[in-house]
Amino acid sequence: MLVDESELHLACDAGQTGIRIVLSQNKFRKEFSFPGILTDQDLFPQFASVIEKALEGLNTPATVSIGSTGLTHKDNKPERLIQLLGGKVAKVFLAHDSVTGLLGSIGLSEGTMTAVGTGVVTLSVGPEMVARVDGWGNLIGDCGSAYWIGRAGLERGLMAYDGRLPETKLLEILWDNFSHPEDAYIDLQSSPNRVARIASFARKVLELASEDAAAMEIVTLAASELSLSAFTAARRSGALASGRPLFSFAGNVMKSEVLRGEVEIKLRGFAPEAVIEPPKGEPIDGVVLLPKVSPTSPLYKEIVVAHA
Repeated sequence: MLVDESELHLACDAGQTGIRIVLSQNKFRKEFSFPGILTDQDLFPQFASVIEKALEGLNTPATVSIGSTGLTHKDNKPERLIQLLGGKVAKVFLAHDSVTGLLGSIGLSEGTMTAVGTGVVTLSVGPEMVARVDGWGNLIGDCGSAYWIGRAGLERGLMAYDGRLPETKLLEILWDNFSHPEDAYIDLQSSPNRVARIASFARKVLELASEDAAAMEIVTLAASELSLSAFTAARRSGALASGRPLFSFAGNVMKSEVLRGEVEIKLRGFAPEAVIEPPKGEPIDGVVLLPKVSPTSPLYKEIVVAHA
């Protein structure tokens, strides 16, 4: 299953905030960026559109690896992509972005990864099992995600505006980004990219945490959710039984020192022997690794492969 470096390989990391593509062959490497995936619409035409743009002008069929948010079991059919792209694709490796996030963070070893972006998902690989926790979308899950943090910041800002909470700098988010705090809910409800917009406010909440009690409370609650998800996944997969279980966290949200610090404190409360390491690479690096997962790995069954 290994991809020969002489083959044309397209790796696509498809998230809600953005799509990143890396096209490589031998020493050639080119990157592309596109707007994010819309998870309430058919994913495969969206994949096909960006892949076709990246392959424009090339005549060699490519091996395509995709890690995507919003991918369900019933929709995990890479044959559709081959049909949509005709002779442009030789084979497709397709997996949920939790799989590629884990590969980008800890490589091909056992361990647990929590990817915190617009949404959040945790995946753990043990000796014989894989366990996934959360990743259930902004309506009923994604606890501790950028969307979760951003929404909480807006909510508490409006509560302060109403007088239901003491004064907080979170109200500045509403004054700075909307014509008036009272207009924010209408503006967001009518916005086609409201999930990404709400998630974008997480950055300000995290920045304010060091000086604002309401913002710090949100960060602390987010850390509780993220550490619980990581611990739960490691327990279910069997990775926790290793004695020194490996944990890593990916995504721009975890670049916040205050959030990362809170998560580590709370995770060690669950698992004192935890080994917490920064990610080895980025999710796109995990997409590149998809074809290199051994058939003997528990993770292999999470990857679907199709040939033209």
